[in-house]
Amino acid sequence: MAIATERDLPRRASILDPAAIERKLSLNTYNVDASRAHIRIIDHDVCLQCQRQQCINCCPANCYAPADDGRVIFSYEGCVECGTCRIVCHVFDNIEWTYPRGGFGIQYQFG
Repeated sequence: MAIATERDLPRRASILDPAAIERKLSLNTYNVDASRAHIRIIDHDVCLQCQRQQCINCCPANCYAPADDGRVIFSYEGCVECGTCRIVCHVFDNIEWTYPRGGFGIQYQFG
């Protein structure tokens, strides 16, 4: 029986530049609508029932953060409007997501 060496194991993908997403996001500009959040958590207590809290891990702009009490804190100002949060919260359907009003939201530097 042959012993598998590190060379025989499948290679795992590695992130070549972990700070790349932050640099790319910093090139964009945001016109924040202070009078209307286009995304909100409907009931913060529902987040206590969610064991995985995937919105925290899946948001590419890090708009979701864990609170000390187990709830989720959300900040819409840096949202890239990708819709990932509403997809990963499919069990509890606790995220209300709409596009920002015209003229507001993210303005991508490179399309």
